[in-house]
Amino acid sequence: MATTRARGKYWYARWREKDGSQREKGGFLTRKQAELYGSEQERLVKLGQNTKPSELKTTLYDFVSEHWAKVLSVRPQTALDYELSLYKHIFPRFGSDYLNEITRLELRKWHKELKDSGLAERTVEKHLNLLASILKFAVEIEYLNKSPFLGWKRGKAQKKDKVQPLTYGQVEQIANGMPGKYRVMVWIGYYTGMRPSEILGLTWERINFQAKTIVIDRQISRDVNKVHEDYLKTSASQRTISLSDNLAGLLKGHLAMYGPGPHGLVLSNRNGKVLRYHDASQMFRTRGRAVGLKPGQGMHQLRHTCASVLIQRKENFKAIQEMLGHASIQETMDTYGHLFPQAMAELSNALDSHASEYEEEFKLRLVD
Repeated sequence: MATTRARGKYWYARWREKDGSQREKGGFLTRKQAELYGSEQERLVKLGQNTKPSELKTTLYDFVSEHWAKVLSVRPQTALDYELSLYKHIFPRFGSDYLNEITRLELRKWHKELKDSGLAERTVEKHLNLLASILKFAVEIEYLNKSPFLGWKRGKAQKKDKVQPLTYGQVEQIANGMPGKYRVMVWIGYYTGMRPSEILGLTWERINFQAKTIVIDRQISRDVNKVHEDYLKTSASQRTISLSDNLAGLLKGHLAMYGPGPHGLVLSNRNGKVLRYHDASQMFRTRGRAVGLKPGQGMHQLRHTCASVLIQRKENFKAIQEMLGHASIQETMDTYGHLFPQAMAELSNALDSHASEYEEEFKLRLVD
């Protein structure tokens, strides 16, 4: 007879196969669901019908735990993001549902629930895409005959707000509002356009004061058991950028006053240990509110500000792309092009000027 047991907040069903071996499936939110599942498996064992994957009453939680997660090959940070999405949004809604009972209607309802909860459009899209990829894999290995996402053209979520850089005055106010040992963090972002995780992962041996360069080839890990992740967002993110004289002076002053951080890091937390992304971001946002930062805006605004200043001063877009570590010039233009519409007008004027140089000659040829 099928039995059940609780483990944490989930219930597990147990039953025996024909050879006497015991099997177990978990992820049920109630004991009754686990009992029904176990009884159904015993019935299928007697009928000899529980050998084809698509005929099994497999819950989403079990499928993810026993199949999808075991073949997942992504970066550690991506895996952590997936885990958060699964346990916070997907499992509470569909974890105890059988794969073949997840319907398009329920997915539509869930989609609306996520949007109504106040999540950003792009965040909702990520949760939907993750579940869609899991169910697609279930189809591939024949645990599901057809994905309920099939044919659903969801479109691509757009960023709600366009990038708005900070003024120099705002950057200065935020830096001055920081405790002394964290002010250089703000100026690194302003002068280099580095991503927040790259700033926090910067070590002194990556800074060459003589050559006036900074090597960016790793970032701080969000895993508290590690210091660095030896990868960046894209291959283009691995780069060497110039070190400005102003920033070099600020870094030397920081080193003289506070010394190197743990593991050779430029920055450290108040206890002299690794300064993690969450703490640095929270600190920046707190100071940022005083100068008008909106909810959702954080350290990334320094990167945007660096880029916008360079564009405003008519620096080469390709050089800006390489400095920021963007994968393509299109990404740079898409992100920052709207800040300077006059640049588009200048392009048109340049074409007009070029054409005017040949205008008279062209008219003469028409007369001849």
